[in-house]
Amino acid sequence: MLSGFQMIGEYAAKPYAIVGTNPPSSERGSGKKKAYLTFDDGPSRQTKHILRILREKGIKATFFVTGKSSPELQAYYKLILNEGHSLGNHTYSHNYGYIYSSVKAYRKDTEKLNDLLARTAGVRPDIFRFPGGSDNHLSRKAGGRHIMAKIAREMTNIGYRYFDWNVSSTDAAAVTLPKQNILASVRSNSLGKNQIIVLMHDDDHKTTTVEALPDAIDWLKQQGYQFETLSKSSFVFQFLNPPG
Repeated sequence: MLSGFQMIGEYAAKPYAIVGTNPPSSERGSGKKKAYLTFDDGPSRQTKHILRILREKGIKATFFVTGKSSPELQAYYKLILNEGHSLGNHTYSHNYGYIYSSVKAYRKDTEKLNDLLARTAGVRPDIFRFPGGSDNHLSRKAGGRHIMAKIAREMTNIGYRYFDWNVSSTDAAAVTLPKQNILASVRSNSLGKNQIIVLMHDDDHKTTTVEALPDAIDWLKQQGYQFETLSKSSFVFQFLNPPG
């Protein structure tokens, strides 16, 4: 697992999380404004609170989940689906040193999680998110300079699609980031974009993410965004393949 310092380095340095960055044309686009809320790393003790808020606000989201051994946490896989949300694969172990050591290791860990999801929720997601995103630098220590491109190519070839994000809530910049910082990040990083994939985290320590979520949803609604879940046919944002 990542240390807090490593998480800050990886998530805070992402492009398109910078205030004032001009979004690519495919993000500006025309037509309806769409927001895809995504939650990484769960299920956790916060999942029930996130689901409650989404239910109260009448919107759907996408959960990029990891492997859990607790039956109590495993039950959330099915509950997430039952409430109309989407599941995505975020690897079983979320262990950078292992999953990024080789293409084979990443694929094996992904399939291990999909086997668990098939048993507990009856689905094998064909969408996924790389821990740290597709341009994370920690992967190079494990698998070399080009490991992310190799893994992305392999996973795409066998039928998966990966999603990064173009709006970061920056909630991984600290173990527990102040609520107002999270809200400010969502607002500033959404400016000028008609299609946004918002990164948030579903983790035991992310209590302020839960606190910020209702206000973030309300603000996005006020800006005219409609909320949808991710699928292979959705708008996609990938750091390794930036839109033009």
